[in-house]
Amino acid sequence: MKTRAELKSEVKQLFKGRWKDAILLCIVVSLLSIFTILTNYSGQAQKWQGKNTMADGAVNQALHLTAFDIGMLITVLLVIVLVQAIFALIVNIFKVGTSYSMLDWVRNPEREIHPVSDSTIGFTKKYAWPIIGLAILRGIFVFLWSLLLIVPGIVKAYAYSQSYYVYKDMLAATPEGQPKPRFRDAITRSRQLMVGHKWQLFVLQLSFIGWAILSGITMGIGQLWLVPYTYGTFANYYDNLTQNA
Repeated sequence: MKTRAELKSEVKQLFKGRWKDAILLCIVVSLLSIFTILTNYSGQAQKWQGKNTMADGAVNQALHLTAFDIGMLITVLLVIVLVQAIFALIVNIFKVGTSYSMLDWVRNPEREIHPVSDSTIGFTKKYAWPIIGLAILRGIFVFLWSLLLIVPGIVKAYAYSQSYYVYKDMLAATPEGQPKPRFRDAITRSRQLMVGHKWQLFVLQLSFIGWAILSGITMGIGQLWLVPYTYGTFANYYDNLTQNA
C-alpha cells in the first residue's frame, strides 16, 4: 500500500492545472458542507443568546399541553424526521455520485470533467436505488453492531466504508442482462478489503483535520478546496487498495 503522502501527492498532481475542474466537480458537496458549517455557527450563537429564556418557556408550555396538542406535536416531529431522512438520502446520493466520478478521474487522469452530469451521476437509474439500498443496509448493520457497544459499531463502519466503491466496480463487471450485484456482496467485499487497513484509513482521515479546522476558520470557504482534495485522496486510496488486494 502507498503511504498517505504518496496518495495525497498523486491527487495534487492529478489536480495540477485542473483545480477548476476539481472544484466544479465537487461544488454541490462543497456548498452543502459550507451550509452545514454556517448553520452550526448560527445555531451555537442562538443557543448562547436564548438558552435560559427558551428553557423556561418550554417548561411553561409543556405544563399546559392538551392531548390534541401532544398528538399534533408528535405528528410534526414525525414529519420533521421523515423530511430529514429524505434530505440525508439526497445528500448521500450527491456525495456517492461525486465519489464515483472522482474514482473514474483517478483511474483515467486525462478524463474530461463535466461538472453537472458527473456530480449528479448518483441520481441516474444505474446508481440511485443501489446507493439508497446500500445506505440503508449499511446503516442497519452498523446500528446492530453498535448495540453491543460503540466500539464494534465504529469498527464495522470502517469495515463497510468501501462498499459504495465496491458496488460500482461489481456493477461494471456484471455482463449486460445478468442480475445486478447484491448489496450484501458489496458490503462483504468491503469488509474483506479492509482487513488490516482500518487503522490506516482512520489515520488518513485524521490527517485532514488541520485543513478542516482552517476551513472552519474561513467560515467554510476552504471547503471548496478541501472537499475535492479529500474525495480525490479517498478514491485513490480505494483504487490502491484494490490493486494490492
